[in-house]
Amino acid sequence: MRIWDCHCHCTGDETGKDVLKAMDAAGIERINLFSDYPWREVGGRRVPHGPGSYATREELRACVDHIAKVQSADPSRIYGLVWIDPRSPFAVQEVERGIVDKGLRGVKLIPDQWFPYDEMLFPLYRKMEELGKPIMFHSGIVYGFGDSSRYCMPVGFEVLLNFPKLRFSLAHMGWPWVDEYLAVFGSFWASVGYDKDKTLMFVDTCPGTPDAWRTEAMQKAVPFVGTGRLMFGTDAHPKSLLKNAPRHVGRDLSILREVIGVSQEQLDEFFWGACEKFMAD
Repeated sequence: MRIWDCHCHCTGDETGKDVLKAMDAAGIERINLFSDYPWREVGGRRVPHGPGSYATREELRACVDHIAKVQSADPSRIYGLVWIDPRSPFAVQEVERGIVDKGLRGVKLIPDQWFPYDEMLFPLYRKMEELGKPIMFHSGIVYGFGDSSRYCMPVGFEVLLNFPKLRFSLAHMGWPWVDEYLAVFGSFWASVGYDKDKTLMFVDTCPGTPDAWRTEAMQKAVPFVGTGRLMFGTDAHPKSLLKNAPRHVGRDLSILREVIGVSQEQLDEFFWGACEKFMAD
């Protein structure tokens, strides 16, 4: 079975060779790989830019250039996305440079000190519509970004209805707000006449739902969303892929086969086909 991991993070020191070796060991054929975040150094620790602060152009550029170099090792297997701080006045320019000049495949965003519906995001949304590339958002509770979960509640992403050509995903099934998340998917589904093949919101099922909640979340998501818009992901980094990918694949296979009872065609959509549609040029 072909596996496309839709959600994996760089730590900033990987090479393309490192990533490919990790993918092979973990049984991952393709991967959406996010750049490192443009952190700032405080007291020897890397932390997000807080209120009144944002990433410099040099920090954004470093993220773009590193993930582009990693992707260049094999662009047919490594799909690089740049993780940016959209509050930076250089964000749109660096995203365009990364996609147009460096061949990156999209953008990763975690709402932090900003809401998805803040108007400062609109130029980026319009640019991504113009470029025809997706945005992969975090949604749900955030670990490691302080008091940020309030920015990531699923209902805040309904603003994207105003950008009908923007392809996007929300991660972690919005846990713990899974029902709210699926209701938001329903809004986007309804906006295109209840045609899931035209729905530009995709569901990133990477962990965030702990195992104790995973089965219930998948039992809701599979019949409501359909496997054609459900993407498998690990939320790992290359160094942890071998540990995490087989466990996550095995757990989701068990839920899908033994609890929900999906077909092989649906399994193929979940582990490969949905992400292939999402990342299509």
